[in-house]
Amino acid sequence: MILDIYIAIVSSAHNVCPKGYYIAIVSTIAESSSNHHLELQPGLDRLGKIEEKFMGSPIPLYEPLESGRNDNIFISKSYDATSHFETTTGTIPQSRNSTPFSDLLADDVRDIYRRAEQEELIVEGLREGQQLVEQE
Repeated sequence: MILDIYIAIVSSAHNVCPKGYYIAIVSTIAESSSNHHLELQPGLDRLGKIEEKFMGSPIPLYEPLESGRNDNIFISKSYDATSHFETTTGTIPQSRNSTPFSDLLADDVRDIYRRAEQEELIVEGLREGQQLVEQE
């Protein structure tokens, strides 16, 4: 199984580093517990010259132990390797091999809604001509 590698880059435009420098976050879901850094290498290779690299140990993915119905505490699953929670919010661009948009949303947001409200979340997009706020 080949997993996706996610690269997020920020710069001085984001006020996080000096001008001329960039900070990149390279992430994935490791397939093995040993040599996990090798799984990030294809993403690191795309960055060019790296001034300094920080690599922590893998962070486990968690799931709630309870549904939340008994105590009204509804906990999400661990967020995955996507840097902006795309699989949680359903905003990953689709490729020919990707999971359908609605299925991605079901992974976490719909699950929490279902546990909390005991009914399915129905999400409808904006229709042509529809506005979120009234124009003055």
